[in-house]
Amino acid sequence: MEKRKNARVDVSQVMKGKLLNVVSFVANNISDEGINLVSNFQPVIGSTYKIYLLHTRDNIQQDFEIEINRAEVAVFDSKKYAALPPGLLFSIGAKFKDMNEKQKAILASFIKRKAAGPDEGFISKDKIKPGS
Repeated sequence: MEKRKNARVDVSQVMKGKLLNVVSFVANNISDEGINLVSNFQPVIGSTYKIYLLHTRDNIQQDFEIEINRAEVAVFDSKKYAALPPGLLFSIGAKFKDMNEKQKAILASFIKRKAAGPDEGFISKDKIKPGS
């Protein structure tokens, strides 16, 4: 198992996006290198996807390219994952790819140093933007 280079921290506010053709996910934790998601979608390890994070306070939507490095069945927690449709859930580990300065700044606004609840988002493999 690969050891993480940077510590993961909880996100500071609601993150929204799409997962493969507008499939929802909940973000458990995030770092400046990667993210842990829970979703009904089982991605292919090694595949690249685009996630869309919505900064609700500033009403900004930003896409990020991620590469999947882990996908395994997740334990269902009805309180934590209430935003997801019922069904089999997958815990997904991914690393961010080739971020520009704007993406890094927006990502930094989601990171905080203390515990927080899960956040929501979306991811797409075929470049479909949420709300399109």
